Amino acid sequence: MLTCDDFLDDIANLEKHYYNTGYSSGWEQGKREGEKEGRTLGYKQGALLAKEIRSHQAFAETLLSNLQTPTSRVTRALENLRNMCSEFTIENTEDLIERFNLVKAKHRQVCSLLNKQKKSETQSPSPDLSF
Repeated sequence: MLTCDDFLDDIANLEKHYYNTGYSSGWEQGKREGEKEGRTLGYKQGALLAKEIRSHQAFAETLLSNLQTPTSRVTRALENLRNMCSEFTIENTEDLIERFNLVKAKHRQVCSLLNKQKKSETQSPSPDLSF
């Protein structure tokens, strides 16, 4: 026969049971959605990285084929940039960002050798912008 204490224990256990069930269900749903969001973000970031690397590669190849007065220093720097870009693999390794920064540094070096500034550095800010 059920006593009043057994009945109250069942009610307390029911609350705990539903709390644990809801927590587990929410955890699993969050895990699935987080994996999906992480995969999407990783894909987008990888695509942006690949686009920038290939842009640097095209920059180097174009200049190598169109240099008016090639100097050995400029040519060597452009060839190094082109080779770094063509050998660049987008794998999730610990040195991915470091390798990417090396490519950007080589690009800056080439621009410096050619006395070329980026568009963003040569354009004056819009007078409409205020902070």
